Amino acid sequence: MDSIFHRLTKCRYRSRPRSQPNKRLIACFALYALISVNAHAIVEGGPNDYYSTDRWTRQYLNSVNSLHLVPAEAQATRGYAAAPGTKTYNIWEEIDFTLRWFPNHPRGLQFMSKWLPKYPHPPDKNVEYYFQKALTYKPAPELRPVDATVRVLYAIYLHKQKKYQQAQEQYESALSIAPNNSEIHYNLGLLLAEKKDYPAALKHAQTAYTLGFPLPGLKNKLKKAGVWKNIPKEKQQP
Repeated sequence: MDSIFHRLTKCRYRSRPRSQPNKRLIACFALYALISVNAHAIVEGGPNDYYSTDRWTRQYLNSVNSLHLVPAEAQATRGYAAAPGTKTYNIWEEIDFTLRWFPNHPRGLQFMSKWLPKYPHPPDKNVEYYFQKALTYKPAPELRPVDATVRVLYAIYLHKQKKYQQAQEQYESALSIAPNNSEIHYNLGLLLAEKKDYPAALKHAQTAYTLGFPLPGLKNKLKKAGVWKNIPKEKQQP
């Protein structure tokens, strides 16, 4: 994929007396300085922060999405039943490219965890490998609420694999970063209900619904188990 950075090539000018500054040459140097400063905003080859607001980073993210991730998603969804002549993609290569450039790309991580096991890939670059790379990537000195997303996605994957203890650890790690996230409380409540830890499941369920989570599935599950208790009125949202 070509670099998004436009490189300065030649600045042609005619010789002038020293007393007359060459405006074109000055403009070329100014442009070079501007490019040099902005070039540091993105790391060639990655890693780069998905959540960065930097203009160059957002531009490259859009390119990665449109040229790599989205076509790979479409191919994985439809299989190879495409029209003759349609370009085919190596799913692992597109996943690897996306997550090398943006390790904490949430849509990329979701796509990877669903489709990577179904396609040929190097044995040392499995689902856990990419999640661990995302977890160890530190785009900011302090953890931000958005950094909980990687942990939630990893927890959901582990939950589906019935690795309950590991999933619980990731949910709890996510809550330590974003304690008022209703979706995390809800998913952790579902996990605890499957483990039949109903008191803890009820606690997270009530917190999720107090924070406004809309889906009734966890409440229905706890009602079926005979452990649901209505949220006290003083804790209910208006």
